[in-house]
Amino acid sequence: MAKECTNAALYGSLPYCKGKPILPGIRSRLYFIPKRDIVKWPSLPEVAETNMAELATYEGDFTLASDKYWQYIDLIDNKGKIESESQGDKPARTFLNKTSVVHPETDEEATGFCRQANADDFVYLMQVRNGKFRVLGNEAFTTDTKPKQDSGEGVTGDFGTTLEVEVTDVCPAPYYKGKIVTKDGTINAATGLPDAA
Repeated sequence: MAKECTNAALYGSLPYCKGKPILPGIRSRLYFIPKRDIVKWPSLPEVAETNMAELATYEGDFTLASDKYWQYIDLIDNKGKIESESQGDKPARTFLNKTSVVHPETDEEATGFCRQANADDFVYLMQVRNGKFRVLGNEAFTTDTKPKQDSGEGVTGDFGTTLEVEVTDVCPAPYYKGKIVTKDGTINAATGLPDAA
């Protein structure tokens, strides 16, 4: 008797309307939290019920430990992007999700962050230009954060604190539409606006 597979792919067309603008890049604020501060994770569906977008979108919210919040890092505009590429061999292929972003300062606080983050494990939320949030980090694999600093030279040299982040995932940087609980209030990731509730 043949084994019945219940994870049959649900494919659909990928249309593009000519004339629709596509805005590349990310917005200038990165949210992060150490994984140890996450009590419950949202879930990433293994099977799509109605459309392919379900496979790339977390369901639910990140539930954080008491008195823990998403922190943020302000970034230099136009100096960051999210990349995802397939890695490994079938049937165990995964994705390597990466970003490289730049914070404008190299002061004591930025340097202290680098010292700690160099050996820690985070989840990052990045808002792309169209307002949607994407996730780098998951329960299964360690997120590798590699900080580097540059004081710059001359009057126009590059400067700041660069964070290079890599993490293996089953999905290219999944989307998140839940709540982002910060010290200043809760953001609705589906809209990018403060949560009215």
